[in-house]
Amino acid sequence: MRALLDRLLLSAGAVVFLAGAPVAAQQGTVAGQVVDIETGQPLTSAQVQVLGAGDQQAGGLLSDAQGRFRVQLAPGTYSVVATLVGYRQARVDGISVSAGETTEVQIDMTSTALELNPIVVTAGRREEKALESPSTIVTISSERIQERVALSPVDHVKALPGVDVNQTGLTQSNVVTRGFNNVFSGALLVMTDNRYASVPSLRFNAYNMIPTTQFDVDRMEVLLGPAAALYGPNSADGVLHIITTSPIDDPGTKVAVTTGERSLFQSQFRTAFPLGDNAGIKFSGQYMKGRDWEYFDPVEIEQREAGDNDLIGRRDFDAERYGGELRLDFRPWDDGEVIFNAGYNNLGSSIELTGVGAGQADGWGYSYFQGRMAKGRLFAQAFLNRSDAGDSFLLRTGQPIIDESTMMVGQIQHGFTVGESQDFTYGVDLQRTEPKTGGSITGRNEDDDIINEAGGYVHSNTALSDKVDFVAALRVDYHNRLEDLVFSPRAAVVFKPAENQNFRVTFNRAFSTPTTNNLFLDLVAANIGPYSVRTLGVPEDGLTFSDTCTGGIQDLCMYSAFNPGGPTQAIPAVAPTAAYWNPFLQGVLAASLGETNPLLGVLVPALSNPGAVPGETVPTSGLVRFNQESSTFVPDNGPQDIQRIKPTISNTFEVGYKGVIGGRLLVAADVYSNRLRDFVGPLRTETPTVNWNAAEVQAFVLGRLGPAIQGGQITQQQAGDIVRALAGVPIGTVAPDQAPGTDLILTYRNFGDVDLWGADLSFQFLATDRLSLTGSYAHVSDECIDFNEDGSCSSANDIALNAPANKGSLGARWDDRILGLTLEGRVRFSDGFPMNSGVYIGDIPSFSVLDANVSYQLPWAPGASVTLTGTNLFDNVHRESIGAPEIGRLLMVRLAYEF
Repeated sequence: MRALLDRLLLSAGAVVFLAGAPVAAQQGTVAGQVVDIETGQPLTSAQVQVLGAGDQQAGGLLSDAQGRFRVQLAPGTYSVVATLVGYRQARVDGISVSAGETTEVQIDMTSTALELNPIVVTAGRREEKALESPSTIVTISSERIQERVALSPVDHVKALPGVDVNQTGLTQSNVVTRGFNNVFSGALLVMTDNRYASVPSLRFNAYNMIPTTQFDVDRMEVLLGPAAALYGPNSADGVLHIITTSPIDDPGTKVAVTTGERSLFQSQFRTAFPLGDNAGIKFSGQYMKGRDWEYFDPVEIEQREAGDNDLIGRRDFDAERYGGELRLDFRPWDDGEVIFNAGYNNLGSSIELTGVGAGQADGWGYSYFQGRMAKGRLFAQAFLNRSDAGDSFLLRTGQPIIDESTMMVGQIQHGFTVGESQDFTYGVDLQRTEPKTGGSITGRNEDDDIINEAGGYVHSNTALSDKVDFVAALRVDYHNRLEDLVFSPRAAVVFKPAENQNFRVTFNRAFSTPTTNNLFLDLVAANIGPYSVRTLGVPEDGLTFSDTCTGGIQDLCMYSAFNPGGPTQAIPAVAPTAAYWNPFLQGVLAASLGETNPLLGVLVPALSNPGAVPGETVPTSGLVRFNQESSTFVPDNGPQDIQRIKPTISNTFEVGYKGVIGGRLLVAADVYSNRLRDFVGPLRTETPTVNWNAAEVQAFVLGRLGPAIQGGQITQQQAGDIVRALAGVPIGTVAPDQAPGTDLILTYRNFGDVDLWGADLSFQFLATDRLSLTGSYAHVSDECIDFNEDGSCSSANDIALNAPANKGSLGARWDDRILGLTLEGRVRFSDGFPMNSGVYIGDIPSFSVLDANVSYQLPWAPGASVTLTGTNLFDNVHRESIGAPEIGRLLMVRLAYEF
């Protein structure tokens, strides 16, 4: 009986085994490990959920003491989500399971401590924790960048503390930190993978010319305040550093297509794959087109009606760009790498504001080539940036823009540690800028405009104790167009009373060198009658005004288009009516009415020979200056000599705190005082002119033309136009000795000391592992440095920050990795502010906007996601820069796929 029972049990077991064998054979296995992304250590008791088709849970378990987990699944494609207290949820998609095989997967989890205190490289040009840095630095992670639709990198920094963004179009913006923004701005040092990203020679940060796609970006770092001690010239207003991913660390293919309002279409792709165990290659590219917001410049309209150049005012609002990059990585050493990369971007169509009016970019190309290597603490790189303006032109004059400039840079840096408490970093930078504008931008200076720069620095970090660090740095720079070497010291004391707590006191001296335009600009920006308005850089010996013409106003000399001796003859700056009125009248009326206009036969005899009628008003002349804001002439006291342009020196004292409170709240607060010496202002009219007195001209003209008006031969409106024409054209110009002639000169000059202070506040609160809140506020003490104390910021001697005194943002984000859903909203507000930048002068009203974003990973299509982004969601139409269009709502939807 016992033997029979044993045989039955054995038979039943065999049946069960045989029945189960096909099921086991039809399943596969996912075996993985959950680790801390920063330390690489395994994480115990992480809840692991496996999501199948439709994101239905296919399995759930806890990681063991080694952070490992194992689960059997039917063949298919799955996602794995890990959840652990103190960490952000982590999700890995596209895990393919095959029957009878094991798929290995690693889940990297980011602790809340690391999210609030990430690794950065920009502050010290080497890796360090953000809370250990002596500078204020803000990081935008790859995750945040990928989940939002953006048309340029600027879209990711608009809500950051201390960052001023003036949006001027779909993809155009001017960005600085802590004020002193401008059109055509290059004040912020912008880098991509340690390479200067501005347009060479022009030193203009054209963010829509950066060929890097969103898929390429690992993170963006923004350093507030001066950074010249390490980065040298032109970093006085901070650094924006875009850091991209390696094809070795991030293989695979990603594609995306975006559409939206304003006929928007954008496509992007990135594909990367390994070349053996220690090498990888990446290709990426993008294309964008859309209808920009429209603005029509009244000066362009006026110039187009008066001129015969079809390019004047020919705005193309259909924005377009395309570009791509290639990158090749090698890792021949455990502690180093060699990287070669190249990129190209073509700005097919875009309207860009400049100091002399808007320019129409038409096929403007930008390319770069870069090679870099790192081994241990040694870093070296060389890169070449090139520009080709294509068929671009200035919209106020129709003048072509030729720019084939290049910038060549070589850098080497090394560091070492002495004992346990002393660290040194030192390096050398070499830079050569070669403007090549075919005379269109640098004019008479075309053959003598190359700039060579060299700089060296040493940076020291001394641990005085386990809680106190002393940071010191010194940099020395040479510039072949400056008289003296420039020294940039830095000193900071950093107090760390506890982990993730940082108090600091810092001093930084930084400088900005004169731009190519400051030194060599030479182009015509507009015309007033027979006179050209010429923008001119300041030569090495400055600009002076001689007082050698006896009998002129202040014994000044002028050049007149109506001088019988010719426009190149220097004559006293005075215009006797009997000598100048009749030829002036004939020339101005013929130019404004047309030489064949029959009215000339009425007007010229009627208005000739002032004083011939007893008791009538006789126009007299006086010294005036062209006002760029009103485009009129205003009384003037005479010219002032302009000294050789000097670098702008910035001395900044700063007290700051940043720390993590309660493990979930990051708070940062900075108060700074900044003194700028020899600030270089924007283009200003520096040549006075001799004009007829407008009131006297009006009295004379209306008196002489009274009978013709009453008789209906001319209208009151026509008489008014004649008055404006005669009063609005100079008799002559008081030109500098270095640029004799009839041109009205707009140029630059150094101003005196500028003092201001400000504060930047921000927080990030990780309320749960899904919900986070952010906020920022920035204040600067002055919107305008009113040198002449007239209560406005429109004077030629006033300096506007072109940025608000108060601005801020509030945001909330919900990120559920199990659902694959991210929701985000943020409110941005900005005070109004005065603007005074080149020809653009006026007031910008305050504005507030709401931005929102929804990103969803499609459960039925692993690797696919859809994102909806809305900027200015309530369509609060507003203007952020004089001369730019009003900015409205923009809704965009993107479909992305990763495999």
